[in-house]
Amino acid sequence: MADVSRMKKQESNNFYRWSISGSATIVRAEAGRTLLIAGPASFELRDGEASVLGAPLDSSRNIVTRGKQTPIEIRCPSSFRISLGQDAAVKELDGSTIPVSWREAVSALVELGEGTAVVVGGADAGKTTLCTFLANSLIREGRRVAVVDADIGQTDLGPPTTMGAGEVTRYAVSLSQIEPSERLFIGFTSPGRVKGKVIRCVKRLAARRAGPEKLVIVNTDGWVTGSEAVAFKAEMLGELDADVALGIGGAADVSGILQAGDRAALLVSSPDIVKERTQVDRRELRALGYQRYLKGSSLKTFRTNEVRLSSAVTSELLSLRGLSRPQLEALKELIVGFLDSDGFLQEIGILKDIVPSTMAVKIWSKMSRAPCTIEVGDVRLSSDGRELGYARREQNA
Repeated sequence: MADVSRMKKQESNNFYRWSISGSATIVRAEAGRTLLIAGPASFELRDGEASVLGAPLDSSRNIVTRGKQTPIEIRCPSSFRISLGQDAAVKELDGSTIPVSWREAVSALVELGEGTAVVVGGADAGKTTLCTFLANSLIREGRRVAVVDADIGQTDLGPPTTMGAGEVTRYAVSLSQIEPSERLFIGFTSPGRVKGKVIRCVKRLAARRAGPEKLVIVNTDGWVTGSEAVAFKAEMLGELDADVALGIGGAADVSGILQAGDRAALLVSSPDIVKERTQVDRRELRALGYQRYLKGSSLKTFRTNEVRLSSAVTSELLSLRGLSRPQLEALKELIVGFLDSDGFLQEIGILKDIVPSTMAVKIWSKMSRAPCTIEVGDVRLSSDGRELGYARREQNA
């Protein structure tokens, strides 16, 4: 079963849990079982046949980040090379973790043929996992598929505070393996204060990815509770002219959204293995996202008489000469987005200093050339991608 010199095995509630220390070890599993790997970890298939969320595995190395988990379905006796980091784990489960209702949703989308399917549900309901499974299943059916990830706090197609879209041209173990063709900068990690901007941006991305005989899957944020959230999601569905609304989780969480408008609506179950994340987990995941896109940054200087400086809240231009010293100080350490002439995101950065006398801003970023616009967001970041606070909360204090 496994290298017992490096592993401890305990049987509990019909599954096995291993704690692996030191270097990688070999794990073997029989057909009809599922290995559930909770990160931080990596794994690769050595022999046999297995899949993750409908994506057949090859010998490539796959990463499971902290706070996430990956279910590996075993098709025939297989072995894996697995490395686990601190607090990571492997569980062996009997059968599949994919709910039957997910397979029914795939059948419904295959029958639809083309259009837009929007996935809605609360935090930790399994929206991203469902989107990945739908995309892989549709690819297997020979369908053209694109994904729009509009979960601005935990997006897999870009850094936090952004949304992205891309064509699904091959199987993906996670949405992060999809190459985005375009990203948009929101500047916030939750949509409450920028609802109109979020809707405009997701609509723009979905429209760019739409096409004949193509299905566009839209992943959304987890804000579903309360009348304001229901109205927001209902407006989003209407603006997207969604063909299908897929609600995941309990009916009480999403029924108001699914009932809004005249469109097909499906309610699917959350998988039993969904990992509930704490606020600390979410901050850690966002930190990893920021760090990935800030890696290799250095301090760059841009002059605002050559580059537009705008606010992510209002999209209005910011004049350095028109701001008071406290207002200038309040802009420091905020995340910024570098936008091209069409408003698409090129890179992110952190505004470090402002020099009104020379109309210059100093920004920690990988960006080497002057963009068309630098848009200032809401989140304060340290140079290593740790959140330090939010400008909107300070303004409302």
